[in-house]
Amino acid sequence: MKRVPKQVGLLYVVLVGAFLAWYTRGHKVEPLVTVVSAFTALLALPAAVVAVLRPGKTGLAPTHLGDVADQLAQGVRQQWEAEARLRRLNDPFPLPVAWEAADADLVESWTQLKELAEDWPGQSPEADSAWAVNPGGLAGKGGELAEVFERVPTRRLVVLGEPGAGKTVLLIRLLLGLLEHRPPGGPVPVLFPLASWDPARQDLYTWMADELAQDHPALRALIPANPPQAGTCTQARALLAHRLVLPILDGLDELPERLRARALHAINQALPARQPLVLSSRTTEYRNALTTPAGVTVLLNGAAGIRLLSLDPAKAAAYLERDAGGPGTKATARWRRVTASLGTTAAVSQALSTPLGLFLARTIYNPRPDEHLSDLPDLSDPDELLDQTRFPTRQDIDTHLFTAFIPAAYRPHPDQPTPWSAQQAQRTLAFLARHLEHSIHGTPNLAWWQLPALCPDRHLRQGSLSAHGRTTSQSPGLAASRAPVRA
Repeated sequence: MKRVPKQVGLLYVVLVGAFLAWYTRGHKVEPLVTVVSAFTALLALPAAVVAVLRPGKTGLAPTHLGDVADQLAQGVRQQWEAEARLRRLNDPFPLPVAWEAADADLVESWTQLKELAEDWPGQSPEADSAWAVNPGGLAGKGGELAEVFERVPTRRLVVLGEPGAGKTVLLIRLLLGLLEHRPPGGPVPVLFPLASWDPARQDLYTWMADELAQDHPALRALIPANPPQAGTCTQARALLAHRLVLPILDGLDELPERLRARALHAINQALPARQPLVLSSRTTEYRNALTTPAGVTVLLNGAAGIRLLSLDPAKAAAYLERDAGGPGTKATARWRRVTASLGTTAAVSQALSTPLGLFLARTIYNPRPDEHLSDLPDLSDPDELLDQTRFPTRQDIDTHLFTAFIPAAYRPHPDQPTPWSAQQAQRTLAFLARHLEHSIHGTPNLAWWQLPALCPDRHLRQGSLSAHGRTTSQSPGLAASRAPVRA
């Protein structure tokens, strides 16, 4: 802050002296202290007004980025704990998704990762002892991913899996696990859905800063940049610049195919080798993205990888039965024939080998805690999945489950009534899907402020969709989001 000019200080002294001379001629001296305090406060008022009206001239109070990171960590925890409840990740219990090391041609060699990490300045011998001996040491299941992440010498990891294998859910569990062991002032894991990024138009740091500011508006506040000559920047940008954000980049496969290789290159260019990160993708799409149009292979620099496995049949059966009310209930008995077929080559076994398949099936065929079997539609019986005439292939069952999900999600509910019918929701969601696919190049993200221009229909304008595809309780798409289908 600039110093006050000498002329202002001299004028201040003259005014105070003149006031004291005038006051002592005709007034008692006892209340003088009070009067002087009030007078000097009035003299200070113009400076305060100037400071408010001209904040750029007085500078910004420095903010400790460690405190900002701690506040962000609290906000991120609240955000994703709420999301975990919405996705019913712990109801009836978290699915024990397992994984193994990814194929060697999709990631850096383990020798290269160790040499890279050992060459970093300040690397401690204690850190080396926590590393896995080889890629096989990355295998695990359930809530172990945060621990597995620490076994990677570079702390850069690619999470691969088939459609519906549970990648996003696993990343949420990773994020919450990392937050549990985060030291005060340390980096904050933040999940960024890549579908909203256009690497052809926006650099990675700018996009991540915008995403942070959108989800956490307090990070839009300006703070002095480092070095000071750079002026000011937002708290979001400062956190990124000081590596106080650990990016968890979800869904490379959700970018248009033509942009995936470019996105990988942009990530490599923007994030230095010492920046921990996590990236998820479907396996085939990731493999294809590694080869550029020029035929050059582009790996994610310094990254190890894991590949999600199909669910254990016994665990899948226990999950369905527990969600139906546990042993001895009529709802559980309805699953007997289906669960007996899990682990076989039957189409139903393949369809229910992923968390997404199980989620759809339980939503369609199991009563909610406050419902009775009589509340379910007459034809809602899991045995129909065994009908090989209707469903000869896994794709047929997948199509059936997706078709039946909306009516199941919108069936009458005493505690969560919705003003929309399943038919209204179906029409609305189909309209939005066509718009996303044909008008905005297949992205799954629609900003709420785009809705009035998108469609003048009154029932659409009543709701809103966020830039991440999350819906408010006024949107006809919300009832389905009571049990989101993305896995």
